Amino acid sequence: MKQLLIVLILLITQSCQISNLGKKDNHALYINTIIPAYSSLKISTEDAKSFSFEVIIKSDSPIHLRTHDTEISMEKDNKYALNVDDSESVIFKNLSNRNSVIKLKIFNHSAKVMQTIDKL
Repeated sequence: MKQLLIVLILLITQSCQISNLGKKDNHALYINTIIPAYSSLKISTEDAKSFSFEVIIKSDSPIHLRTHDTEISMEKDNKYALNVDDSESVIFKNLSNRNSVIKLKIFNHSAKVMQTIDKL
């Protein structure tokens, strides 16, 4: 009987620890989106203030990230994190002939986040 009780307590404790691992930040905006082939996705804030973001590319085709002073060719399943200054935006370019899936986490923003998709 003691062993059964110990096993149950261990299972409950383990399940509580697992459920805490996947918690999201309540003050961040999560965007899962598709960038169509030969298109770009522009992210900025409504008040043109600074913000921070993390991005993971989930597709095989590379995405080019551009800010005012940085240009990076991003690859699948690598995590990238950057800060965007006031009056700046970030542009993700999909130069391939296939749609690309990206996951964004935007945080430290003070206004509505704007996203625009344009053809290249």
